[in-house]
Amino acid sequence: MKKDSITKVVELFPEGCETSFALYDTHTALTDGLFEPTKKVKGAEYHFRPVVREVKIRWKDEKGTQRENDVTLTFVVPMTLNTQAESILLAIVKLSGLDGLRIEPDQPCLPIFDTAEQDARQKARVHTTCRKYQILKEAGMSDDTLNYKRLNFYLEALASIKIKWKNHNTGWYGMSHFMDYAANENGSLIIQLNWRLAGAMFGNYYYTVIDLNERNALGKDAAKTLHRWFSAHLWAGKSDYLLYDTLIGHIWTQEATASTQRWRLATLKNEVLPEISNLAGWTVKMDARGAQITHLRQQKQPTTKTITENHD
Repeated sequence: MKKDSITKVVELFPEGCETSFALYDTHTALTDGLFEPTKKVKGAEYHFRPVVREVKIRWKDEKGTQRENDVTLTFVVPMTLNTQAESILLAIVKLSGLDGLRIEPDQPCLPIFDTAEQDARQKARVHTTCRKYQILKEAGMSDDTLNYKRLNFYLEALASIKIKWKNHNTGWYGMSHFMDYAANENGSLIIQLNWRLAGAMFGNYYYTVIDLNERNALGKDAAKTLHRWFSAHLWAGKSDYLLYDTLIGHIWTQEATASTQRWRLATLKNEVLPEISNLAGWTVKMDARGAQITHLRQQKQPTTKTITENHD
């Protein structure tokens, strides 16, 4: 029998191309101003500020019909939260997405996170067990003594966030914790994220993919904040022209004097946007009024290997 020699080109992704990303819920985790520290005050961790957002929650009912509810979210956040705290949260989100365990409604809740609200038991939730050094690594922080202290500080701050919510269509309202955690003396953590973040990880809610390698490559806090916003609103392959005033408003939400606004504009144009444009996944073209921002569809360059198969 004649043997046919068939040559195939097989694409092999080069080693070291593993991506690092977090799925971030667009309704309760991408609100501007959550991780923007205000002016320093004594005992800032015990001072809170409200961040209000009006959102439309879209969901499908039991028959698969698309529904939409108007919801007001009021975040009550410590004044100490900053970009590093958000990096820690993103690291937790990533680790939960990889190793998290979903607690189904018919399963018992973790005793440590039990709740007296029966309706809460019917909602999706997630918890993960990890080590502190894993969070530091994913957050782009070194594992020295100072950063362990910072991690402890920001874990407490993140767990202090509360979300007051009101559904204007159903009339339901309430208040939820953003995150709960318990730490073991050996450095292990058990962390439970709020239900919507859990839903984002398992695909139940609209989510945003944030490349943590890109984020950790950025030096300025303002660049990380804007990269988070770009990731939420410009999915890969999308492009948009945005005014500088619009971009400033997504980085700095606090009111400022005219001179401070001029400083913000100069920082945006001379430091923040050029830093983002250096990332492999983004292009930035600036003009007098704004910038054309493009989120590239990153194509990993394949290597090729020739395989010869002999068939009878």
